[in-house]
Formats: sequence, structure tokens, C-alpha cells
Amino acid sequence: MNSILDTAGNPSAEEHGRNSYPEAGMRRLGSLLRSGGMRHGATLWASAILAGGLDYGLNILAGRWLEPVQYGIFVCVAAIVLVLVYLYTAIRNVVAFYTAKLSVQADSSRPTGAFVERAWRWAWQGGLIATALTSILAPVLAHALRLSNPWVLWAACPLVQLLFLRAITDGAFQGTQRFALLGAVLVATSFLRLLFTAGLIRLGWQAFGAIVAWPLAWGGALLLALPFRPRLRPSSQEGSLPVSWRYSSYTLLGIGAFGLLSNLDALFVKHFFSPMMAGKYAPVVTLAKVSLFLPMALGIILLPKAVERQAKNRNAWPILLLALTGALVPGLALTAFYCLSSGWLVRIVFTAAYGDPGIVLGLASLAATLYAGLNIWLNYALSRERPVFIYFLTGVLVWQVLGMFVFGRTNLVHMALVMVSAGALGNVAGFLTTWEKAPAGRAIRLGVVEALVRRSTAPDRLKP
Repeated sequence: MNSILDTAGNPSAEEHGRNSYPEAGMRRLGSLLRSGGMRHGATLWASAILAGGLDYGLNILAGRWLEPVQYGIFVCVAAIVLVLVYLYTAIRNVVAFYTAKLSVQADSSRPTGAFVERAWRWAWQGGLIATALTSILAPVLAHALRLSNPWVLWAACPLVQLLFLRAITDGAFQGTQRFALLGAVLVATSFLRLLFTAGLIRLGWQAFGAIVAWPLAWGGALLLALPFRPRLRPSSQEGSLPVSWRYSSYTLLGIGAFGLLSNLDALFVKHFFSPMMAGKYAPVVTLAKVSLFLPMALGIILLPKAVERQAKNRNAWPILLLALTGALVPGLALTAFYCLSSGWLVRIVFTAAYGDPGIVLGLASLAATLYAGLNIWLNYALSRERPVFIYFLTGVLVWQVLGMFVFGRTNLVHMALVMVSAGALGNVAGFLTTWEKAPAGRAIRLGVVEALVRRSTAPDRLKP
């Protein structure tokens, strides 16, 4: 018999590896749950929940203090701002990717500081150009969105420069895994925005004031973060990893596509439906996005952790599975709650001025949940430098745009169903383009090897 058996009839090393694999898997899971990554995750998760709670408190406050038409303008412009925030996310991810690579080196402080200083200088130049372009495009966007004037869009333009600068500091915190500091900056941003929004609306600035609060809050949080960003020491030589423009390009493409995908509905409704209908759809946007924004911290954690594991030749699939679970399960539970309580929930939260959205709220929440899964796949693909998923995601965006135009111009239910289909297709694409089947097989083989090693080093009385 070719199997490895000892004279006492003990199972072979291969069988022993199979039998011990579930136990080894449980040990690895327990080790992962007790790891520093989980502590980092808990810290940033708590910060994200607090920041998200403040943001949604702000949206509810605006919905209650502004009349529906003004609230519709606020939500529409906020969707544009959120697309710009995904530009910040793209730059932040690139900075995080390279600082994560640099931080695993033996003497990481010098090249990391050099990289951040170089990126900071680039952010000033790129931010000024992007701010100028945004200001020029504002009147065109105002006309497309049926706004009476472009002033609410111009009010958001200073935020573009701040997004570039914040992307450098926040990306450095993310890449060096200073998640407590990153979480503090996120909470400070949300708190300041809530404070400024409440004050400016009370002063009578309406939707314009709620938009002006955005750059004020991001600027205030940037001032708090500046003293802590990695710096180049005067005695250090300026040398660090060169930035790959190919990686930066498909990072920008992927996150830009994700930003449009997850915020297109508010812009679509504002363009194709009446101002009153757009105002009444605004609570759907606000409530549904809870399923998307609360798990966003998981993607922030996943990127540097996966890069670190790759640098150390370790598998990242366990944290990928945990991140997917954390992104999808809460959103699915929230979607079920929305389906059962859409009417009275909107009346309680946003007053009786807004009608019952019916099944549209549940479908929009389901789509947002699937988008949260897309965010996990996107960060994992970026950490593994696999642009194939980015190209699939761009195709999913094209389908959503065409589907909403063909089926959803006069029916919100059909529009939401197209969004759900796009989210589902994106998650399938993430599995097909980034999932690794090898880790499980390697784990079994490692179990066999460990069994052989234990057997070869056992006392002689246990050997055949």
C-alpha cells in the first residue's frame, strides 16, 4: 500500500492533515480575531460608525429644516460632492498602497517621509488645476441638473483643493496603519460639518449653507491632521518608490466608476423627474446609503493589510472573507427592516412632508448593500494590483447608465431594479476576477507537511 502508515496502523500524514485541517482552520480564525488587524478594524469601525452617525444626523437635520425642493438641491449637489470624494479616495488609496509597501522595510521612516513630501507638493499643484476645472464646469452642471444658478456648485469648489491635500495625509495614515489617528480625523470632519451645517441653515443660508459647510469642515480637520503626517527629516536623502502611473490610472478609473455607480440615482432622478419628486426621493438616498457608508471602513483596513500580507508572502483571503461578511450582512438586515417599515420610518425621520417610498427604499438599500460588497472587491483588487476587475466594474457602470435610461426614466421601481442588477453583476465579477482558489489547497498541503515534520521529529518509540 502506497499510503504512509506506521506499523501500529496510525493514519497517514495526508489523512492526519485532512483530519486536523478543521482544527487548524479554527485556530487560524481565532488567531485572526485576536490579531492587531482586528483591533485596528474595531478602532476604525467605531470611528466610522460615529462619523457616519454624525453624517446621517446632518442629513436628517437638513431634511427636517429644509423644505423638500431645497433638500432635493442639497442631496443632488451632495451626490456630485461624493463623486469628488471618490477622487480623494483614489488618491488616498495610491498613497496608502505605496506607504504600506515602504512601511514594511527595515528603515521605513526615511523613504516614507520622502514619498509623502513629494506627494504633498504634487497635491498642491494638482488640486489647484482640478479646482479651476471644476469652477469652469459648474454652470454646465447647473443647467443639466435644472439648478437656477451655479452658486451652490461654486460653493463646493474649494473642497476640491482640500480633497487633494487630505488624500495625502489620510493615505499616509492608512498605509502606515495609524487607524486611530485616521479615525479621529474622520470623526472631526463629520462633527465640524454638522456644526457648520446647523449654524448656516439657521442663519438662513438654506442648501447653499449646507454645501459651504463641506469645505469648512474638511479644511478644519486638515489643520488637525497636518502635525502628524510623516515628514522628510532634513538629514534624510530623498529616495522612495516611484509611483506607477498605470497603477494610479486604474485606481482612479476603478474608484471613479464606483463613485458614479453608487451615486448615480440622485443625479438621475434630479435630471429626469420633477423637482418635487426629486425632493421626495432624497430620503431614499439618505436612508439607503447607510448600507453603503457604514462598511466603508472595512475597505480602508483591507487595502494596507492585504498589501502587508502579500509583502510577507501570506494569504489575504481570511480578511477578505471577514470584510465581505461585515459589508453584506448588516446591509441585508437593514434592507429587510426598510421593506417592512418604509412609510412610517420616513414620516418619523423626515416629517409628513415626504411620502411613502414603498418598495423603492428596500430596493435602493439592497443596491447600496451590494455596492458595499463592490467596495471590498475593489480594494482587494487594488491591493493585489489586478486591474481586470476595474475593467469589469467600468462595464457594470455602463450597464447601469443604459439600463436606468431605458427602463427607469419614468419608473423609480424599475430604476432601483437596474441598480440591484448592477450591484449583483459587480460582485460576481469581483469573485471571478480576484478570488484565489489556491489558499485552501496550500493550507491542506501545509497540514500534510506539518504532520510529516511532527512524525519525523517524534521520539523513536513512536516511529515504526
